[in-house]
Amino acid sequence: MAAQPTLPLFFIIGRPRSGTTLLRMLFEAHPQVIVPPESPFIVFLYKKYGRITQWDEATITAFCDDVMAQRYFSKWGIEHGHLLELLLQEKGECTYQHMVKKVCLAYQSVYPKSDLVLIGDKNPAYALYINRAHQIFPEAKIIYITRDYRDNYLSLTRVNFEVPVVPLVVYRWKFALKKALKLRNKNPGLVYMLRYEDLATNPEPHLRAMCDFLGLPFDASVLSFYKKKDEVEHAYESSGELKTIHRSLLKPISTDSLDRWKEEMTPKQIRMADLVAGKLAEKTGYKREYQGFNPWLYLKVSPLLLYANLMYRALLLGNRLPWRWQKPLNQFLGIFLKTYWKFNQRKVQAIK
Repeated sequence: MAAQPTLPLFFIIGRPRSGTTLLRMLFEAHPQVIVPPESPFIVFLYKKYGRITQWDEATITAFCDDVMAQRYFSKWGIEHGHLLELLLQEKGECTYQHMVKKVCLAYQSVYPKSDLVLIGDKNPAYALYINRAHQIFPEAKIIYITRDYRDNYLSLTRVNFEVPVVPLVVYRWKFALKKALKLRNKNPGLVYMLRYEDLATNPEPHLRAMCDFLGLPFDASVLSFYKKKDEVEHAYESSGELKTIHRSLLKPISTDSLDRWKEEMTPKQIRMADLVAGKLAEKTGYKREYQGFNPWLYLKVSPLLLYANLMYRALLLGNRLPWRWQKPLNQFLGIFLKTYWKFNQRKVQAIK
């Protein structure tokens, strides 16, 4: 067990409601892979602990406390005392990356495991911080899943993740996808691009291709991941996510959620979505209904695009700042963005 933190790690990244949870369940069902639930502590704690090479008891205890306090980490079902005990085994000379893997290996899967060969980290939040994740684990392979930006918008309207305004959602889709494509172009063989529609339509060949990409033996049984219904329901019962966010998680992979935008979005919404997505839509296999550039519509949505750009740039800057400066910046950013949002509230209501 002591050698396990030397296992390679890979990332599952994509915008929220793009199929990252489905991918996580497929790989988590593999007997040689462990993929804990999402919690973006790897990126968010790097500034505080990333340079540490000597881990004493006080440092490990502080690290354990910070990990336990990270967003969504409570879903892992790990007790503080148990995690601290495992981390203290690594006291002495050690890297941040090693400690991260030790945390991941503390997770107890509902699927049987034997001879682990890979650790997975599924986090939609890393769609923004994909370069940072690559910096921390430069050898880690990345599976980036994307989804039709119009269906992605519709899916986000059903959960309380983001403000469900078409230009904002599609801008974030475009911003994140551009970063993933740029990283792939700079590092051939590092990033595997996958469309949710392709996975839903024909899952087995795409899963085989991803296993080849990761150097992992294909196991057809993972396609029956949903049959562990009782165990998965028990793991999610405290958060209630299976009844709200992941209602289709315990069903076979299907195409039921594809192209709903054609029936459920208004022509105005589709026109805005196509305008913001631009030519990147066709480059990733999505056909726009409206391919021309409408300068008047662009002027109408530009305040929201500016808002989204400022927010993303500020978040990226904040993640680069020293740890002690991040909290004050986040507080300032929250006040600024709320003020900007209220100032443009009429325009938001006009384009919904």
